[in-house]
Amino acid sequence: MTLRSVAIASLALLLCSPATTAHEAIAPVPATLSWLVGDWCGAQGQDRLQESWRLHGDALLGMAGTVRDNRMRSFEYTRIAMGKDGLQFVAQPGGVPPTAFALVSHGPQRVDFANAAHDFPQRVSYWRDGDKLRAEIAGPGEKGEMRIPFEFVACPRD
Repeated sequence: MTLRSVAIASLALLLCSPATTAHEAIAPVPATLSWLVGDWCGAQGQDRLQESWRLHGDALLGMAGTVRDNRMRSFEYTRIAMGKDGLQFVAQPGGVPPTAFALVSHGPQRVDFANAAHDFPQRVSYWRDGDKLRAEIAGPGEKGEMRIPFEFVACPRD
């Protein structure tokens, strides 16, 4: 069975069942999160954003960067993989030591992770909205909860 067949079968099963929580079983990462794979481009003000996700065995590996005036402003390494306590989103902005966020919920084309012990963000979410990939990081801010949304579309092919 090809990866595409597995992804389609998994998506069909997920569409026919209610959203699951972190306490319920999750199928292997490639089957349930293949909708995240690709090269995604977006913008925030003068910043150009690019985020890329690739299947790598039983995990997804991600890399993101921000560019302004042809100069790299930031970069981040990420991964979504099974950890000792279940599925985790692991972030390393700027190459710092990793911070893990545990799966709290997922649905057919949405996944949410949280780490209440982290300063900011404490929540990381990804979801598909038609041909767009949306993401949000959220957590405590100076004036209550702060949310930072991201919107991506497939990057143009060179």
